[in-house]
Parts: sequence; structure tokens; C-alpha cells
Amino acid sequence: MDRLAVHIVATAVLTAALATIPTAVAHPDATASTSPAASTSAAPKPSPSPSPAASASPSTPSKKDAQPPQTQRERRGLDALPCADAYQVGATAYARWHGAIAFSVRQFYSPKCHARFGFAYPWLQFRVKQVSYDLGVGEFDVTHDAIDGARTFVGGAGGPYFWSSAVSVPAGTCTEGVAHFFFPDDEMDSFTAKFCH
Repeated sequence: MDRLAVHIVATAVLTAALATIPTAVAHPDATASTSPAASTSAAPKPSPSPSPAASASPSTPSKKDAQPPQTQRERRGLDALPCADAYQVGATAYARWHGAIAFSVRQFYSPKCHARFGFAYPWLQFRVKQVSYDLGVGEFDVTHDAIDGARTFVGGAGGPYFWSSAVSVPAGTCTEGVAHFFFPDDEMDSFTAKFCH
């Protein structure tokens, strides 16, 4: 399947999930909602895009964009998880909007819960712009070519710590944290480094 077709399928899955969320969630004081359509849908992973504007890069941010690998604020976001022992696995990916880093995308693993989580966190330099955005966060099962544990967040409700649902996978399964971003004038996917366990 070519890149355009794969991107259309992935976008359709997340768009359908966003459409199932009540309008009330779009208000800033609303909480995030889990969409059953998103968590049970499978979509193939898009191949890397040749255009940096069309996809997120897992590359390290430049010095002017640099933030610590995991700030204390991001670590506190783990308090929202039922598995407090979760730790990051694999390299962080970055989603850029208008040339600047907008989000970090990570994958976490909890030995206690035997679960993996996708995670997205908007950088302060993006948050201060007060840009309206929607996103979906999940786990891409590389072994079985499926997106699992997907959750959608309309208007950034429930942030700034965006977690997928817990995903339990059989031993030997490889996964990547995935986030799909809907910005006012662009949309993109961001995948973390692969983790196999």
C-alpha cells in the first residue's frame, strides 16, 4: 500500500474516533474521552514521509529547542497511570508544527501491570501559543500491524499529559508509541522507536 493510502486509512480511523466524542468534550473544562472505535480499530503504520512538514521526526531537537529528556512535570504525569512503576522505553519522537517542536511522543512500559502506554506531551513553547488541536494517542503493534489502546483528545482536553489506554501484548510483540495530531493547518503522525519484549 502506498504512503498516501496508508495515511488516508490511519486518518479515517482517528477521524471516526473523534467524531464519536460528544461536543461537550471540546470545552476546556471537559475530561478526555476514550473512543471504543479507536481502541478496537486497526490501521497500518504509515511509512516515513520524505517531507519534514508532513511527519514528525524522532531526531534529537536542536540546541535552541532542547529540553531535558524527561522533565519533572512530565514524570508527574505518571501519577495519572494505574501503574506507577512505568518507565520510558525506546527513543522519544518529536512532532513539529511550523518548524518548532510542539510535542514529545514516548512509549512507556510497566513490569507490574505487564502493559505498554503511548504518551504525548505538548512543549511549553507550543502551549503558550494557545493553538487549537486534537490528537489521538495509542500503541502501534508492529508485529500484528494494528493500533491498540487508542484514546482521542478533542481541543487538548485532559492535557497536558496525554496517555493511551494500557495495552497488554504477548511476549515477543514489538510496539511503538504513536500519536496522530490534527493542527489547524496540518496533520501528522509521530512514532517512537520500536520496543520488543
